[in-house]
Amino acid sequence: MAANLLRRGMDVTVLVHRRPEPARALESIGARVAGSLAELMASCPVVIACLPTSVEVETTVLGAGGVLDAGIPGGIFVDMGTSRPASTQMLSRRLREREIAMVDAPITGGIRGAAEGTLTIYAGGRAEDVARVRPALDAMGRAIFHMGDIGSGHVTKLLNNMISLSSMAVLAEVLPLGVRAGLDPARLVDALSAGSAAASMLQARSTRILNREFAPSFQVALAHKDLRLAHELAQEHNLPVPATTAALVTYTMARSLGLEAEDTVALVKVWEHLAGVEVKRNT
Repeated sequence: MAANLLRRGMDVTVLVHRRPEPARALESIGARVAGSLAELMASCPVVIACLPTSVEVETTVLGAGGVLDAGIPGGIFVDMGTSRPASTQMLSRRLREREIAMVDAPITGGIRGAAEGTLTIYAGGRAEDVARVRPALDAMGRAIFHMGDIGSGHVTKLLNNMISLSSMAVLAEVLPLGVRAGLDPARLVDALSAGSAAASMLQARSTRILNREFAPSFQVALAHKDLRLAHELAQEHNLPVPATTAALVTYTMARSLGLEAEDTVALVKVWEHLAGVEVKRNT
């Protein structure tokens, strides 16, 4: 995502976090590497973060030397992770006290979309703030939707993931059941992909399962977090979400089996374990 900003001719400053290699790779194509968090904050009117959870986002904003302490008045903080909407709204209020705007702009599209600049981005915030960062969003994404006030982007992302992650949980049940019932798994995938159950991700996800490719593009742990946030959102609005709740149970089971660092397609291992089968190509 940062590389795509550079390809559009934007000035990008990065900070070494856990490992120096990503920052140095960006430096080699034109990014500047800040020597400290304070230096980065002092030199960047727009600060963009894409972090795992609201915990890291709150630390970045509220921690010592963070955006609230050292950000530039008149600047903007953009949260592109999948965060708790209530936390986003709280941070926006705190930042506004220092005349720093906030935009939530969570993404969907995976590693490939990030690399190719074809992400879908759901933006929340004041229209004028979204407009200010729109060139950066356009550099990283192909479809940008301004969903409304601050937090609305994160709400939209949670709703998107309720559908996407729940469908993965159903697929993880279906394929082992089919194998247990005596069907050829590859033929089953082809049949489902041609029927009314076909969805854009069905073939790709099923093919990864057939090939036993579980390296993460989106980890089970992060998916579990997103469904928990979606469940919390529904509770805040006094609405039951039984399908999402059932899917959350499957992701919890996957974590209990030690699958949290694998891709969400590894959910199939939960039902393989219960059914005593393995979904793979017959050779």
